[in-house]
Amino acid sequence: MAGTSRVCNRCGARLATDQTGPLCSPCAHTQSTPDEPPSVGAEFWQRSAVSDALRARHFGRLFRAYRQALGPEFTQTTLGRWLGMTQAQVSRLERAQTPPSDLQKLQRWASVLRVPPALLWFAIAHAPAKACGQANPDTLDDVRRRDWLKLTGAAAAVATSSAFTDAPWQRLAETLSGRRAADASTVTMIEARTAGFFRTEETMPARELIISLKAHHRSLRQLVKSTESEDLRRRLISSIGETEALAGWTLFDLQRPQEAIRVYRDALESARQAGDDALGACVLGYWSYLLSSRGDASGAVRMLEGASERVRGSAAATQAWVTARQAEEQAQMGDVNPALRCLDSAITIFDYASPSTERPWTGFFTPSRLGSLAVSTYTRLSHPDTESVASNLLASLAPTENKVKALVLADLAVAAARSGDLDRVQPLANRSAPLAVHTEASLAIDRLWEVVELLPGSSTGTAGQTREQITEQLLGARA
Repeated sequence: MAGTSRVCNRCGARLATDQTGPLCSPCAHTQSTPDEPPSVGAEFWQRSAVSDALRARHFGRLFRAYRQALGPEFTQTTLGRWLGMTQAQVSRLERAQTPPSDLQKLQRWASVLRVPPALLWFAIAHAPAKACGQANPDTLDDVRRRDWLKLTGAAAAVATSSAFTDAPWQRLAETLSGRRAADASTVTMIEARTAGFFRTEETMPARELIISLKAHHRSLRQLVKSTESEDLRRRLISSIGETEALAGWTLFDLQRPQEAIRVYRDALESARQAGDDALGACVLGYWSYLLSSRGDASGAVRMLEGASERVRGSAAATQAWVTARQAEEQAQMGDVNPALRCLDSAITIFDYASPSTERPWTGFFTPSRLGSLAVSTYTRLSHPDTESVASNLLASLAPTENKVKALVLADLAVAAARSGDLDRVQPLANRSAPLAVHTEASLAIDRLWEVVELLPGSSTGTAGQTREQITEQLLGARA
């Protein structure tokens, strides 16, 4: 055990011998940027440019006015970190002629920036979370229909009364309630809603997400029954399969494997009915994690090979993800060269991918997620570059990427436990566990249990204290 080694206070990486400060170089570089927006007084919101943007009901203009009013001006990159967006996305919204109208995004942005509710043209939802199993008279569909109507109603207050009599959100609400047949525009909006759940998965606890997914699934099933157009039916069935795939993953996160398997089988059937090979690859990719959690790495590799066959020569983002997963599982089996070849191939394929636009499930596969799979692969291979790759990745993560952060920290804790560096295990595990438990991230939780198993059997000293702390937090997640 390296008892005199020093580690970075932020990411847990080992500090170089000539590093005099408490942070490694990547973390020191980003330390000067705050992790969240600063607190501002009431007078801030009365500044001319800020109040003009609010009156115009254009959040993109508000972004620009907000940055410039903070003084000194904050960059689009910094604002993007706070909001979980890229610099390019912030820039596009600031320059857009049409104001963004996605109510969930507006609510989230307003909450992050702490915009006073009285200045907003929409309501910010503050619904308390309900305990598992508690009666819930309002489904997610009911809540969102009301939200869409509130947003549409707010816009109608500054337009003529007839301007929104056939607005897209109204048509969607009528379609979901069964008062109107689905058409191409409403199916497009429904597909966007499905994609939204995949984005929500990054931040919403699994117990809340599964309730929303079940309500959405029921709505989709009902729409398929009442839709005569074969093309629209096929698109709706793909959305059903996508919802089932995410529901299976969420059930896996909730430690309900048998239910997850049943839903994965339904998703594969939906993919078959829709003729959607990429969806089938997604389902197999998710399912492979379940096999891996049971210690069946070889079975996971075979499943991933089947997924890869479905998207060979197409769907670059899905193919890159599946290939990176193969690298991770081959590393678990100790197959060094195949693992490194797969990882190299995944990185190459990713250069040609468009994760944000390819399919709903590929939006999660950001460079950060690819990096986390590289860290996991390197950890299992005891690769000498593990710490430097992980350190750089942690320093680049946005504040909202808590699941990735939990997983990378847990992988570093595994590596430290394997090498016997117990001084590093404790701070890494203590940072990972709260994030993993809060987001119900099963992958990170599994890694932390692996750390518990790797720690020496002594009940006293650093190892015993660390084992006790991790176990207490993880058992709390099961309660």
